[in-house]
Amino acid sequence: MRVCNKLHILYWLQLFAVLLLGVYLLFFGQWHVETNLLSILPNSSQHESFKSAETALFQQKTQQLVVLVTGNDALPAYKALATSIGKTAQIEFLPTPEPAMSDIAAFYLPYRHNVLSQNYVENIADSQALSQLASNQVIQLANPFVSETIATAPRLNLADYLQGSLLNLSDIEFYQGVAAINVQQQRYLVMHLQLSLDGFDLNVSQLMAVRLKQLFSDIRDDFDVELNYSGILFHTAESTAQAKAEISSFGVFSVIAVILLIVIVFRSLLPLTAALVVLSIACLYGFVGILLFFDSLHLLTLVFAVTLVGVVVDYCFHAFVYAGTQNDHLAQKDNRTIAKPLILGFITTAMGYIVLVFSPLSLLSQVAVFMIFGLFGALITVLTVLPYLERLVNIKPAPRAMLFSQCGVTFFNKVQHYKSAIITLLLLLLSVAYFFSPIQFNDDVRLLNSSPKWLLEQEAKAAQVLAYNDSQRVIIKAESPQQLLEIQEQAIAKFRATQPALKVKGIYELLPSIKQQKQYYDLLVDADKLGHFQSVLAITGLSDPIGTFTPLTYDEFARSPLAFIGEFYMASYKPASRVIAGNEKYALWLELSKEPLSDENLLWLEQNVHTMLYDPASEVSYALSEYRQGILILLMSAFVVVMIILVVKYGLTAGTLSAIATIGSALLALTISQFVSNHLNIFNLLAVLLIIALAIDYVIFYQEQGLQAKTFLAISLSALSSAAVFGILVFSATPAVSSFGLTVMIGIISIFILAPMSVVRRK
Repeated sequence: MRVCNKLHILYWLQLFAVLLLGVYLLFFGQWHVETNLLSILPNSSQHESFKSAETALFQQKTQQLVVLVTGNDALPAYKALATSIGKTAQIEFLPTPEPAMSDIAAFYLPYRHNVLSQNYVENIADSQALSQLASNQVIQLANPFVSETIATAPRLNLADYLQGSLLNLSDIEFYQGVAAINVQQQRYLVMHLQLSLDGFDLNVSQLMAVRLKQLFSDIRDDFDVELNYSGILFHTAESTAQAKAEISSFGVFSVIAVILLIVIVFRSLLPLTAALVVLSIACLYGFVGILLFFDSLHLLTLVFAVTLVGVVVDYCFHAFVYAGTQNDHLAQKDNRTIAKPLILGFITTAMGYIVLVFSPLSLLSQVAVFMIFGLFGALITVLTVLPYLERLVNIKPAPRAMLFSQCGVTFFNKVQHYKSAIITLLLLLLSVAYFFSPIQFNDDVRLLNSSPKWLLEQEAKAAQVLAYNDSQRVIIKAESPQQLLEIQEQAIAKFRATQPALKVKGIYELLPSIKQQKQYYDLLVDADKLGHFQSVLAITGLSDPIGTFTPLTYDEFARSPLAFIGEFYMASYKPASRVIAGNEKYALWLELSKEPLSDENLLWLEQNVHTMLYDPASEVSYALSEYRQGILILLMSAFVVVMIILVVKYGLTAGTLSAIATIGSALLALTISQFVSNHLNIFNLLAVLLIIALAIDYVIFYQEQGLQAKTFLAISLSALSSAAVFGILVFSATPAVSSFGLTVMIGIISIFILAPMSVVRRK
């Protein structure tokens, strides 16, 4: 008893220390909550090298919203919405600039000899063709590009250049001073909104999203217009509301299921109280583990954390079933009886989750840490405290529960005679199923999208109007602006060499590299010396002497009337590795449409250290595929190690049967899950990790204690509670959670049936 007292004192001291640490980390730790799924998914090595460039180019855009208004009263609706936005805190209306053509022409005047359109480049050696180009422009008296530049750039190369560059850059036109896009003879007024908060901030995203949705609804009703909107804010708000609802509803269902099991089997609320205390302590340990090792807590971690209920209650059920004796001596004896399989089961489960601790998926790392810490807290509580509660050791399972258990033992003892036939049939069924429908994984991250249908429809409409559906983005980075512009021109030349119809949007035409400007300048000078522009100048009746070469630089363009276009496509940044003076880098992006890039061009992008195809969905899907393959190898390795331990511990026959039961349940779970949902993802595979962990727990208890009533009752209660806890996840609106729950539930049922087959009768 003296040792027991020392253990108790040590237990309460460490629990108090954990509680204090948790309070400190909760109120003083640097942590926040995340809901964005992409923020927790892995990145490839190439993406990591472009991470700072991507952040500089697109970070601000993630805090923007796009609103499209169309209808007979679209203009008054647009103005009313702009007025209301102006009165709303933390959000700003960003009007699309409409620079005056006179200002643009005045800016390009010193550089008019440095720019040539493709038409002028192709016909620069043909004076008659140049004359025809000029004549076609002169007759367009209403063309602002011509009227504003003809006096200062009479060769009309500047007018042709600006017209082609600006019209190619954007489909936006201005309707009574408002930016608009015409799609199939329908005008959409475009409004950009800038949030002064993080689009992923849970504390304000829901409130802001609700406020904006109500405002949009009022505008629709008041003006009878069609209004579509797009932005990360709304996805964050919906994900947050969904996760909160699932956490509360799933948690309540799990607790109710556990309460009913305990009351029915033990006819007392004392085990329920004890189970809730153990579960609370386990959650405390889990949260402390996350706050200790992570600076962010993903909301999906809490959804997956519901699974802790099922595993912790397993420990409690074993303690309750074996605590049903009339004196302390036997209670302590039974405690020693369950201590060994509980500890061995915890070790095997922890080994499985340790595989995930170093995962590039931060969500899985968080879940693994939460489960390991939580299960450890539950284990030491069950072994240290529960066996010595005087009233608890007098709790007995209900006679009907024991009768059910005995019937189960009798049934499986009879089934033992057909063990070979059942195993053969199982292997045959799995082989046939694999032949007709092999287990295949679909790693497309878009299948994990949990946004509601109405929001996806809003996004799809906005993408259609803004022509995002068939476009691709390319990121280019370099050490200096001029190097950046030169690489951009090399990339465009490479793309168009094999794909002439490819449409490219970017800053490359409005701001050519100095190298490109010099080439244009030399072409124009040579053509002028050969007299190719005489007829053109004769048409305009003006002279235009060519001076020395004056390049248009990046810094000059940043002070131009078109600077907002430069800010949209280009950015400077400091690398994430080390921020030191003088190492500023530059990045820009191109939008490609009309047709996808060819394999040859994709290979060129991949091999060029300065370029990257910006496709987050495909990139993350590829990373998920690589990670899934790594997880599969780790799972197989961990399984082999555990099976070797079981064979050494319990013998070749028992170890082999345990392996067949464990692997069989995992394969059944994957096969049936694929049949139900048509495809498998990485979360189905991660469910196998938990199935194997629970399966090993079950076979260890059967190997240690045999197929007898108490063991069968404890495992039955464990399976029922786990099936209820994990089964409820099937109804989650988040595909990742739903897939996980479905596979685990099927696996638990399978291992409950197969585990008794692993028992070997000992003499």
